Amino acid sequence: MSTISIKSGLKHLKNHWKDDLLSGFSVSLIALPLCLGIAIASGFPPIAGIFAAIVGGIFVSRFNGSYLTIAGPAAGLIVVNLGAIESLGGVWTESNPGGLPFALAAFVVAGGIIALFGLLKVGKLGDFFPTAAVHGMLAAIGVIIIVKQLFPALGVKAMGKEFYEILAEIPHAFKNMDWHEGLIAGLSFLILFVHTKMKSKLIKKIPAPLIVLLIAVPVAEFFHLHGNTFVDLPNDISKSLVAPNFGKIATSAFWIAVVTIALVSSIESILSALAVDQLDPKKRKSNFNQDLIGLGGGTAIAGAIGGLPMISEIVRSSANIGYGAKSQWSNFFHGVFLLIFILLLKPIIEMIPLSALAGMLIFTGFRLASPKEFKHMWAVGKSQFIVFVVTLIVVLATDLLIGIGVGILLNMVFVVSKGQPVKNLFKVWYEEKGDTLYLKGGLSFSNYLGLKKKIASKFTTGKLILDFSNVDFVDHNVMHHLEGIQEDWKRENKSIELVTLEQLTPVSEYPTAGRKRGGKFEISLSRRDIDLQKLSDKYNFKYNPGSIFGYEFKNFKLLSNMTVDRAQNIIMGSNFQIADVQATERLNLDGGTINFTAFVMPKTDKPLFCLGNLSFFDSLTDYFSPKDIRFDSHPDFSNFYLLTSEYEDETRKLFTPNVLDFLEKNKDYKIEVNYQFILIFKEQKVLSILEIEELLTFSRELLPMFVENLKK
Repeated sequence: MSTISIKSGLKHLKNHWKDDLLSGFSVSLIALPLCLGIAIASGFPPIAGIFAAIVGGIFVSRFNGSYLTIAGPAAGLIVVNLGAIESLGGVWTESNPGGLPFALAAFVVAGGIIALFGLLKVGKLGDFFPTAAVHGMLAAIGVIIIVKQLFPALGVKAMGKEFYEILAEIPHAFKNMDWHEGLIAGLSFLILFVHTKMKSKLIKKIPAPLIVLLIAVPVAEFFHLHGNTFVDLPNDISKSLVAPNFGKIATSAFWIAVVTIALVSSIESILSALAVDQLDPKKRKSNFNQDLIGLGGGTAIAGAIGGLPMISEIVRSSANIGYGAKSQWSNFFHGVFLLIFILLLKPIIEMIPLSALAGMLIFTGFRLASPKEFKHMWAVGKSQFIVFVVTLIVVLATDLLIGIGVGILLNMVFVVSKGQPVKNLFKVWYEEKGDTLYLKGGLSFSNYLGLKKKIASKFTTGKLILDFSNVDFVDHNVMHHLEGIQEDWKRENKSIELVTLEQLTPVSEYPTAGRKRGGKFEISLSRRDIDLQKLSDKYNFKYNPGSIFGYEFKNFKLLSNMTVDRAQNIIMGSNFQIADVQATERLNLDGGTINFTAFVMPKTDKPLFCLGNLSFFDSLTDYFSPKDIRFDSHPDFSNFYLLTSEYEDETRKLFTPNVLDFLEKNKDYKIEVNYQFILIFKEQKVLSILEIEELLTFSRELLPMFVENLKK
């Protein structure tokens, strides 16, 4: 993977500047309040967050190795930022800079180290960190954010310094709260929460933080809140540039701050880039090492002028994709718009109440430490859940570095307890015969990098078989990574098979759960499982009550608002599947879960097309940029459906009058053909048994008509 070249960058700008400009503007509306809130929560002046986002957009977008990520300050770094400034002289106030110049110096050095990580090509080490420990660290950060931001949300100040001291002050905070500020914070949280539950496509397109500001600002004016409850920006932006001070470079506090910032920033950036790659409609792959170089350089520049460190931030990056970004120019435009905002809209920005920002950050903390995270880790397996919880508790009791270290060591203890000799923790054993790797012993996060390197060396051959007949156990981390590798290979029309894996018993029904030799795992059948089994027996189909990766349901435009996590409760016919699909909604700040039932079968020679409902927003968009394929002979069809395809002539031949008549009578269904599969589903909901039979009948009647039309 190579760096995004100047030539390709200019090509992207020429081809996609409209999409990227619109997305960059939309993301900047999300970034503005979040950057201000993150800076304030970190103990820095509000402008520090904006400086970081501007540098992340304008500078990093030209040098990093990813396509659709948004670089800027992140809630996940609040804890390390605050720890750095407190340990180096105290938080910033208007009358006292505290440890600000020393913390900025630590950011400059940390940025250099992050860039060095990239030059030394350590980006691949992102696969080493066990997912349970990383999720535990992020959940702990979420808890800390919630607890600490509760005080500015209530209009009071915490007196303690340590987490548990501040936690003990919560009852006192509620007793002495300013109910005006508490109401604004509560409204902010409620708006963000309700926005995640809205079904309207038009409302989903409006950035939730913008809705918060449109309501919080007039409410604050109505309450006549006093001056120090609002955001305060310097009158002269140039005078707010703060030079770093390296006077404490010889102290342990300085280097603890540097190491913590460098490690946490690198880990979070790699994980975010991995996640964004999965969301990219074009499935482009980031160059993680180049990403670290760009982000490290950006952090150093931001620190040199008074800004916070930055990462590839997942919430803004997900929104960036949802708003239709096509390249890194959306990141660039988002930085440019933020610069325009602080230069021209200072009076408006200073109308934002701090309690509204606190409410937003509490919601962000809730997203990191939501009950859904605990439920997810429990579903993966008990050992992973233990690592997750222990990491969380240790981070809260000590700090991030110790917490993630304990999580890694605990994961190693579980690996050894499963029979992996300590001396073999970091070595993968296999025997190579042609295109087959006969794996041996245990496969875990600690020796996965060796396996990954060997698999990568076989990519050019286009075929690889991994034989697990002599494997004792495979942990969740390896299963998770192998899932991603399989999807990558399939996308490139290459074959990687996992054979005899069924000899290992999964520890849970989660598709990437760890597996071990021996033992027995039985899925407890629900009422729905029993009914689906009866339906399958009725039609002589096979039924699988467990979970699969769900490759078949990915990469569809109709599902562009979500990331498919798995498919479960699978009815299998001779050439099709009907399954309950579980996915994560991209534009939701809390990553809302979507469950729906869908039919899928391999594509034959049908042209690629997408047939969905024509919403008001789609109609408005199509008026300015016509894409809908319409049929004058069937106005009911054209007024109800949105039919799009890059192959209009072939698609028109497919939609003959008999097909159009049939679809006019069955308007509940959405259909799409991509490069590999045909997808048919109703609404994004789980269907009843009767509705599944109707879906099956619809598919069996429609698809033969398509086949006949292709013969003409």
